[in-house]
Amino acid sequence: MNKSIAHIVLCTMLFSQVEYNHPELNWHTFDTEHFKIHYHDETEKTAREAATVAEAIYPKITSFYGFEPYQKTHLVLLDPDDYSNGAAYYYDNKIMIWASPLDFELRGSHRWLQNVITHEFAHIVSLQKSMKAGTRIPGAYLQWMNYEEEKRPDVLYGYPNTLISYPVPGTCVPPWLAEGIAQYMYDDADWDTWDSHRDMILRDRVINNNMLTFNEMNTFGKKGIGNESTYNSGFALSTYIANEYGSAALSDIMGELSSPLQFSINKAIFNVIGRSGDDIYLDFKNSIEAKYNTLVNPIKVMPVQGTRLQSEGTTNIHPKWHPSGRSYAYLSNKGNDYFGQTSLYFHDITKGEDKKVKSGVFSAPTWHPNGELIYYSRKPKFPNKNGSKFYDIYSYDLESEEEQRLTFDLRAFNPVFIEHDSSIAYLATYDGGQDIYMFDLRSKNSKKITDFKDRPMISHLSYDKDQKKLYFDITKNHYRDIYSIDIKNENIDQHYDSPTYDERNLTAQSGGKRIHSQDKSGIYNLYMSSLSDSASGYITNVTGGAFMPDMSEEGKVLYSLYDDGAYSIAVLEDLFYIDDDYVGYGEEYHLNNEELSAPITQLDDTKAFPYEDQFPNMFILPK
Repeated sequence: MNKSIAHIVLCTMLFSQVEYNHPELNWHTFDTEHFKIHYHDETEKTAREAATVAEAIYPKITSFYGFEPYQKTHLVLLDPDDYSNGAAYYYDNKIMIWASPLDFELRGSHRWLQNVITHEFAHIVSLQKSMKAGTRIPGAYLQWMNYEEEKRPDVLYGYPNTLISYPVPGTCVPPWLAEGIAQYMYDDADWDTWDSHRDMILRDRVINNNMLTFNEMNTFGKKGIGNESTYNSGFALSTYIANEYGSAALSDIMGELSSPLQFSINKAIFNVIGRSGDDIYLDFKNSIEAKYNTLVNPIKVMPVQGTRLQSEGTTNIHPKWHPSGRSYAYLSNKGNDYFGQTSLYFHDITKGEDKKVKSGVFSAPTWHPNGELIYYSRKPKFPNKNGSKFYDIYSYDLESEEEQRLTFDLRAFNPVFIEHDSSIAYLATYDGGQDIYMFDLRSKNSKKITDFKDRPMISHLSYDKDQKKLYFDITKNHYRDIYSIDIKNENIDQHYDSPTYDERNLTAQSGGKRIHSQDKSGIYNLYMSSLSDSASGYITNVTGGAFMPDMSEEGKVLYSLYDDGAYSIAVLEDLFYIDDDYVGYGEEYHLNNEELSAPITQLDDTKAFPYEDQFPNMFILPK
């Protein structure tokens, strides 16, 4: 790899969307010591928490890099769409944060603002430090033009016959390094961690001999999990450099890249560490190959993953049994390039038929007990009158093949049908927090049944018809826990709540069986418990990850299996408990996650004023 590429804007990699002005939003501004905070009415609590987070991490990041922005950084909190993202515009000294927390099958769960703000501000500081000519000159062109001789006296210039243009970028940082150090953040930072999802993606590539090369780590635009692999590989390689050569090396490399004549990451690393980037990468590759191949050897003694049913595409998730137990629905990106381009499919096991029901479906679907109607969440084709696109609930009749929109602008996702009162429970987002709601199918009225003050992330809603409880995943800081709410009295109970590992995706079935996914051993596997006999244990043993189980009345378990760079739908027909000694990295692996920092939830109470137009500095682009 001879040249690194210009890295312009860092974004959490989902999909781009059309931007609207949204004049209906009422904007405000307040100042902290180092930031200008901008928000609209619907994101005030998000903005006030963000201000506390930003000031808390400011001295950590600026001291780590030995660099401070030349003026206050603008921090914009917005939420006009159901969309999760963060972006650092480092030439403008501006960060934009979409308030909806990111819930992504390729990433673990962490409190959104403390994670994304630290990540994006690390971009602002590290990339500004790497600039070759400051924030006013984003680049330059060296050009030479030549013309033919004039052939007539009335022709001022001859026809141009030579044009040479050589761009000189003002910032030259490869994506793996930009993203890797933004996730490393600073010494002892734990707002983002090397969690089991990141470990899963890299481990899976290593044991399947599919690691990104040093050159491949330098670009985005990859299909499937390729883009996320650039993040993970960069995080792992940056951490390796910090551990082997001292964390100051990361800051020094960014400083070296600020040299006007330095355009090679290989040479920049050599000038700081004394070894080329290619050599460092080779050492890193050999190290993690030895590590992962050693760790997965015990798993191969007793692998248990069932039978794969759907493996076309890279995203096959959220399988749900049909009430008959002879067919199922699931989401898949088959036929599409990118991970999040999922559609709803229906598979009839008896007939062996697979049918695409609807494109653009998001989150798990749910069945009506009659087996003819299926409910799901997606965005409408066209935005509303304000230009916003929110998730809403739709139903689809498999017999008539007709779709009906049930809600309008409720931001509703993960619907769950409640049979005894003909209603649908769902999740929705407001001001960066999420709660559970009930939608009455007869009256078309919606009711909020939880009110979490600290605005956690709520995920994966499911229903236990025996107990008449809704189970849900909740993320308050790091890792998901499993809680339930009684839909009669709205009492909330915690069922699985550990500060050192992740528990998610619980499904309950008649007879007291409970199955959920957990990563206590370092690898996500399905764990089953029984209310009737108090027995419990793992029922899968995989080298990738096992998620999103759904149990039929007959006791068969559908789930989503991550393996060889993709999620597949698999089925377990014979359930048995596996000895813990064979599962994952080890029963005590989760103890590595002890003593994580407490979440930042305090709200800044600085007085705000109506927003006034503010323009960025002028750019100069010499030619």
